[in-house]
Amino acid sequence: MKHPSFICLCAVGLLLSCGSKTATEQTSSTTDYDTEVASDGIQRMTVYDFTDTVRTEGKTYIYTVHREASDSLPVITDEEGNRFADNVYTLTIRSGEQTVFNRSFTKKTFLSYLSSDFQQRGILDGMMCDKSLPGLRFAVSVSLPQSDMMEPLLMQVDTQGGIVITRDERGDAELEDHEEDGV
Repeated sequence: MKHPSFICLCAVGLLLSCGSKTATEQTSSTTDYDTEVASDGIQRMTVYDFTDTVRTEGKTYIYTVHREASDSLPVITDEEGNRFADNVYTLTIRSGEQTVFNRSFTKKTFLSYLSSDFQQRGILDGMMCDKSLPGLRFAVSVSLPQSDMMEPLLMQVDTQGGIVITRDERGDAELEDHEEDGV
């Protein structure tokens, strides 16, 4: 089918930008929250760890993405008054036995790339290696909690500890091309 629905395109985009996780794991942010609201009334995403390998520029790297909710970050309140803890992501990249990158990220790292609405009401809720692009590139998402509204970013990592952040401006047409190429 040449004209897939919007939902199918979104699912393909998430699959491409998020490495080898299944579509259910990537798109279901509502299931990432603890099923019971904590006694303080703040909803927190569950602790998450993901490890995989990526081969680029003739080297194999093992990366680990760790997510946990942080009580030291500002609490985000949605339009209905629901309260959410923001997250801290830690990215560790190893080559052989050597750690070549290890850094923690909060939404503050990405603020200058976000609209004012997402700066105020969004949480950092996704980070995964984007194997459809060369190098060590990670798709990062800041979203409005428990919604499908997000602002996608790309973060290029170098093994000397540097990062370059850009908005992910790839549109539906580019995602279709990756799907047709088998990426």
